[in-house]
Amino acid sequence: AVTDAAIECSGDDNEQLANDWNAANIAALETCVADTCDTDFTGQITSDYAYTNLVSTCGQGGTIAVVYTITDDCGNEVTLNATLTLEDTVAPDLSGCTLENTVLECTDTNNESLADAWNAANIAALEACAVDSCDTDFTGQVTSDYDFANLNTTCGPCGTLAVNYTITDDCGNETTLSVTLTFDDGTIPDLSNCMVEDTTLECFGDENDTLANDWNENNIVALQNCADDIAVTVTSDYDYANLVSTCGLAGTIDVIYTITDDCGNSTTLDATLTIEDTTPPTFTVPGDITLECDQDPNDLSLTGDVTDETDLCSGTLEATFTDTIADGTCANESIITRTWTVTDDCDNTTTLVQTITIQDTTAPTFTVPVDITLECDQDASDVSLTGDVTDEADNCSTDLEATFTDTVTDGTCVNESIITRTWTLTDECDNTTTLVQTI
Repeated sequence: AVTDAAIECSGDDNEQLANDWNAANIAALETCVADTCDTDFTGQITSDYAYTNLVSTCGQGGTIAVVYTITDDCGNEVTLNATLTLEDTVAPDLSGCTLENTVLECTDTNNESLADAWNAANIAALEACAVDSCDTDFTGQVTSDYDFANLNTTCGPCGTLAVNYTITDDCGNETTLSVTLTFDDGTIPDLSNCMVEDTTLECFGDENDTLANDWNENNIVALQNCADDIAVTVTSDYDYANLVSTCGLAGTIDVIYTITDDCGNSTTLDATLTIEDTTPPTFTVPGDITLECDQDPNDLSLTGDVTDETDLCSGTLEATFTDTIADGTCANESIITRTWTVTDDCDNTTTLVQTITIQDTTAPTFTVPVDITLECDQDASDVSLTGDVTDEADNCSTDLEATFTDTVTDGTCVNESIITRTWTLTDECDNTTTLVQTI
């Protein structure tokens, strides 16, 4: 039963296995050999076995050819050849390896270099961790089908890469291991460099809608440029119809911007646009004017009215006025300081001043008594004889009393004379009317 044998390679135990195989062959031959003149072959079997005669085939495997010589007590001998083959049919053992599926943060520029490094590290790890009873060094014996071009993109430059590693021992036994590299984008866009903030704009009437639209569009462009991520899309819930009125055409619009990268990660940013009205209204104040004291300064058809009230952010406005009256140079004269005020819907106010001068330049009136002739024995000072003024009148003064002075010139004889009576009526502003009566 001593024949060629094949034993699984067992590394450092190979020599002991071979020694045991040779000893077992000798023992078997000692019991199985038959000879008519020799019944006990104990100690009569020799072999040229030496482990150093191992002819290597791969790894620590190989063959040993052994010649056994069986000699009987009379020196007759026979030989038998047997070959021991130490073979390696077991694939490398990867149970001590810890290669697993890996997830890396996706980038827009470094994915390939990260994948290259990951693959190289996996190969190095497998070379170090693979175990084989007949192969002690796997340097250069690990291959992979890695190719970054095989990346299965899921979003943007991100995706998955399945790689198969083949670990081959010196005798061609292979073990394969598959792992997947995933480039995952789990990070929301970074807005730390963005300067989109609450903004205040001056109200501009019918242009407010355009101003707000431009502000929103500029914010979207700014966020697209400043957001730190692979690629972003910016949307907003902006709608000018959402303006919350504060006064006039002014108000506030709250806007939420949503910044989303190609992998669906999103973040939001709030900004408020305030449209404020700090610009006072405009109008043209009536020019300064001088009125006679009997004219009504409250009659705007005389003093002038404001008709061109204008404001960008308010509706119809109406100017109002208050008067401050200062005494003039006489009783019937005064100076009215008329302060016109227009206030818009946001309480911006414009005040302008008009000066109205009230003067009395109209002389009083009266009817002078008619010329009269008296007899020399009549009293010329008796106004019941000569006539009196009874209809003194003035546009602004009351209770006036005409007075007179006489100038007497000689007549044609001693008892005759001509009296020139000058009647005078002066109002409170020293306007004087003089009329002459001849007696």
